Amino acid sequence: MRKGFFIAVGTLILTTAVSAQPAASRCSSSVDIASLLPGGANEDPDVAATIAETEANFAAALAQVPSAQDLSSQMQVLGKLALNDQSLSVNNNLACTFCHRPSAGFTNGSSVFNQTIVASPGSVPITNATGDGPNSRIAPRKPQTYGYAPFAPILTYNATQGDFYGGNFWDMRATGIRLNNPAAEQAQGPPVNPLEHGFIDTACAVYRLSLGPYRAFFEQVWGANSFAITWPLDVATVCSTPGPAPASDPFPVHLNAVDRAIANTTFDHLAMAMAAYEASPEVSAFSSKFDFALANPHQRVLSTDEQAGWELFRGKGTCNSCHLDGTENRGKKGRGNITPAAATNRAPIFTDFTSSNLGLPKNVALPYYCETTPDQFGFTANAEGLAYLDKGVGGMLGGPQCPTTDHGHGIPAQLTSPPANCNPNASWAAFAPQFDGKFRVPTLRNVDKRPYPTFVKAYMHHGYLKSLKEVVHFYNTRDALPSCPQGSPGEKVTCWPPSEIEANKDTTIGSLGLSEQEEHQIVEFMKALTDGFTPP
Repeated sequence: MRKGFFIAVGTLILTTAVSAQPAASRCSSSVDIASLLPGGANEDPDVAATIAETEANFAAALAQVPSAQDLSSQMQVLGKLALNDQSLSVNNNLACTFCHRPSAGFTNGSSVFNQTIVASPGSVPITNATGDGPNSRIAPRKPQTYGYAPFAPILTYNATQGDFYGGNFWDMRATGIRLNNPAAEQAQGPPVNPLEHGFIDTACAVYRLSLGPYRAFFEQVWGANSFAITWPLDVATVCSTPGPAPASDPFPVHLNAVDRAIANTTFDHLAMAMAAYEASPEVSAFSSKFDFALANPHQRVLSTDEQAGWELFRGKGTCNSCHLDGTENRGKKGRGNITPAAATNRAPIFTDFTSSNLGLPKNVALPYYCETTPDQFGFTANAEGLAYLDKGVGGMLGGPQCPTTDHGHGIPAQLTSPPANCNPNASWAAFAPQFDGKFRVPTLRNVDKRPYPTFVKAYMHHGYLKSLKEVVHFYNTRDALPSCPQGSPGEKVTCWPPSEIEANKDTTIGSLGLSEQEEHQIVEFMKALTDGFTPP
């Protein structure tokens, strides 16, 4: 088991009885996750700060209830309450904002976790962990920001372009097809993901809501029948038992057809409220320095390096090919300056809502690779171990077809929880091989937002890269530098490990010919996308 982990804010110190180990060791086996959590011997200050922020935001949202008089503000306050509600997890210990910390750009809020395990620990501890296995259930991907997520369209296949557009989650599985809202469908995933909030049944989220301090407000917004459910006598016990549900009893909260339909509808309404808050100015603010420059095109707002970085972003760096900024892409050899006055989109999202395989190496530091044996509840997260390949969008398309939603029985778990990803459109399955290794192009807004200057962020779907400089350097030199095994001297600087999935690799990047200064300038431009800019 993992021992001897000590934390200083912004600093990672790993100790063992023998010698220090690198933060990127296999499965981050040197990290005692439990010791960093509340009540642990070495509670991470970032974890404590995230919890404090969550509790303060929950209290603030409760205080906003009386003044929320119009529908828009009511939906947003209700969503804010839900996203900061720790009771919406099997052990009453995990709110959405624990993995989506506002001050960290609505993604992982622990610098230590970003440097090591990448994903945030789930609600369920693993009490029988052995060897390199983690002592907490934990997912295989970095928490994706939900800032600006509501602007994603419903997932569609464009036959002319041969590409998928829209959806949420790294693998696009929150398609929006069922609720006509990808952000709402994304919000329904974590509560019943056994590696995250861990509920065994979607009805458990509704049951916990019915016990909470904002039940009356929920009923005010969505109707008095939202919780008109006759709960079984064992509901508290069932909803304190971690998922997944057994195949023989997929909906362990045993409700009659009418009550199940109410629970499903209330769960949908909960998710819609979360999406409403995510679309609000508190989350998706459009208040960065770049936005101020667009709003004031005749002022000199961007610094010399930021302006130069913007030119490279839409030119030699080819970043604008996927992270759309509202201007044309000039290509690697393009010429011509851009000014804020010439931008055609005054609120660009900095994504094209497609997916790409960037040729990233496997991140062997993810504890998920060692979740290979049954935990105390008999659940094995990853029986494949290090052989597991995360196929991203291809995995979703190649997965089982989603069952139809039968509101008389329940929302099928496949619609909400990985790794049981499912494909909602049978005709899309044929495209799976073309999308193996591809992941959703994320927004670049708030990509540098952090709670304090030395806070380390993790980047890409699995957090392999730890700074914007590493990100730009990878795009610039992936194919220009020699290959090397992971852990080699010079990794990420003078050499790169091979791609986890070679198929469908994006060949428009990898040898951009950027100088060190040009890499720096692109980073400076991306920093200008952080919300909360105050004009001098």
